[in-house]
Amino acid sequence: MARILPKTRGGGPRGSTPVRAARSHTIASMRRSLVLLAAAAVLAGAVPAGAKTRLEHFNTPSGRILCAYVSGGETFVRCDLLFLNDRAALLNAGRRGRLVRVTDAIGDIHAPVLRYGTSRAFGRFTCTSRTTGLTCRDRRSGHGFAVSRQRRRMF
Repeated sequence: MARILPKTRGGGPRGSTPVRAARSHTIASMRRSLVLLAAAAVLAGAVPAGAKTRLEHFNTPSGRILCAYVSGGETFVRCDLLFLNDRAALLNAGRRGRLVRVTDAIGDIHAPVLRYGTSRAFGRFTCTSRTTGLTCRDRRSGHGFAVSRQRRRMF
């Protein structure tokens, strides 16, 4: 006789929700995307083959903004905005921040959290998390972005 498992809010067996399954799939997909992106950058010459590439992830406490700092060859901070479909805030070294359409995911939901009221330096960038949103700025050029659910500002 078949055993009937108790249902959870997500409709699946206990401990397995559609959100948890989607996150697991998303993480695997993100890792594949990063490996392919790094390989493509080396092949295209954007990152010299001997260059050290540094990748650091961080998230906001709400979990709605997932970011990565990438250096080596091209240096940038990109934050995936989970409250906007297929959009990310991108800050390349020395350039204005931009809101870009993306078809991949660079964030890691298990990354360290940048707590509200704290700032962290990533190479030439500084990112500050507040209850009103996230601001990332290039300290050399002054360019950056400020993003929240309510508004996005690129400078």
